[in-house]
Amino acid sequence: MFDRNKFKYIVSIRGYTLEKVADEIGINQATLYRKMNGVSDFTRAEMQLIRNLLDLSVKEADDIFFASKLA
Repeated sequence: MFDRNKFKYIVSIRGYTLEKVADEIGINQATLYRKMNGVSDFTRAEMQLIRNLLDLSVKEADDIFFASKLA
């Protein structure tokens, strides 16, 4: 499950906006929101582009893209 809050936090502290992230990875902002909300999935290429753009460590990327949902 995608950790939307952590993603938005890291986007913010790295000085980006969600609109800029969407532009940089080549998708529409509405598409980014759908992916963030779990309506559709991020591709491997998109995850790698985001990881490079935001300078994420492997752990940070895993925490965002593969977060466990606690019951």
